[in-house]
Amino acid sequence: KESIQRWGQQPKMDLIQSLSCGSAVPTNRYGIWKLPAIILLCWATTCSAGGNGPGIGFKIGAQTIESPSDFEKTTRARFEVEIASPRFGNDFFDLALTFGGSSLGSYHDDFAGYDDGVLIEEFYSDHYFLFDVRLAGRLYPLGNSQIKPYVGAGIGYFWFLDSWDYEYYETYEDPFFPGVFYTYSEAGDGRDTLANGLFPFVTAGLMVPIASNFELQFEVQYHYDKEDAGFDFGGPAYMFGCQYRF
Repeated sequence: KESIQRWGQQPKMDLIQSLSCGSAVPTNRYGIWKLPAIILLCWATTCSAGGNGPGIGFKIGAQTIESPSDFEKTTRARFEVEIASPRFGNDFFDLALTFGGSSLGSYHDDFAGYDDGVLIEEFYSDHYFLFDVRLAGRLYPLGNSQIKPYVGAGIGYFWFLDSWDYEYYETYEDPFFPGVFYTYSEAGDGRDTLANGLFPFVTAGLMVPIASNFELQFEVQYHYDKEDAGFDFGGPAYMFGCQYRF
């Protein structure tokens, strides 16, 4: 009988779960004035900040990292959302909190065979994801120039997740009624954290304004010691995106 190598999976009986959530709608009739007030506040901040206030950005790029299914290097798409502080120190510095991640692909395996006259079938499916959160301090050497190159460094925390599904079947013949077969089944799913930990990184990039509050962003990152449980996800990442400054 064949064996199947897996990471972190713990198949169990009757693991299929359901999750329900509810929501409540406020009935305070004065709450309707809150939304216009927030919009007015954001508009006032935008007009007065001049592109140096807090910002939010979206980036897409690629990173060459270790493949979890065969332990070889592979290039994967990477997505990030960045929240930046206002630029301070005469526009020479800011802070950036970034949430990023990649899908590392899927792995499927199955087994079918007879054991003592019983047909056994097993099906496994794994979907791997890598997420991290990073905090960086950034220096803009040219200050409030039209084109804004920067360098930075910081620390992050990553999670390598395995979202898995499992099915198991035993089909056997009734010993008292030949030709009559029965099938016993199990099914399960879940999510395991296969690796996680802190890591340092450095970054360098360029902000290119295309409007008073809107910038294009080109960035290179390098993640050091992004390792745990035999996995190594360190290396360079190349990102392109845009940022809106309030």
